[in-house]
Amino acid sequence: MLQRLRRIDAKIVQRMSAIHRPALDRLMVFFTYSGTGAIIWWLGFVIPFFFTKRFRGVGMIMTTALVFNFLIGEIIIKKLVGRVRPSDSISDDDMKINKPKDHSFPSGHSASSFCAFTVTAWCCPVWIWAPALVLACCIAFSRMYLRVHYFTDVIGGALLGIIDGSLVTLFFRYVVFK
Repeated sequence: MLQRLRRIDAKIVQRMSAIHRPALDRLMVFFTYSGTGAIIWWLGFVIPFFFTKRFRGVGMIMTTALVFNFLIGEIIIKKLVGRVRPSDSISDDDMKINKPKDHSFPSGHSASSFCAFTVTAWCCPVWIWAPALVLACCIAFSRMYLRVHYFTDVIGGALLGIIDGSLVTLFFRYVVFK
């Protein structure tokens, strides 16, 4: 099973190289940088939520969820797994962004994006969570497109984000805001 996943990962990295186009490169770099440090989620969601009475609690939940997600994904899981990135075997000249220096699994961009989306899906109307889902998918895809993550890194990050976002949201709903 593990060998099959590795073959799928390798094939997707290869296919991503084949679809590169200058305009798409710029768009994917934009999405990747907007997901770095979860900046788009802080600026586009958390901060505006804190300025509206209706969504202030959602801002608290999302802040807690993003911090929890970072600790679990970046501090614990990445260090334990220690997976090498696909970009390690790609020349610097073929890269559209600087090569990340940390480990590959799980994708932190995907984890934080799907964590933020999940909080909005639990707590917000469709006009907020639907764009958050599209943005999360674009950020996750950009990580594969730019060949800094394998498909399984992105899926693992997305699942981690969904789990963390759900756990924190449920904790707030049934314990904190009870």
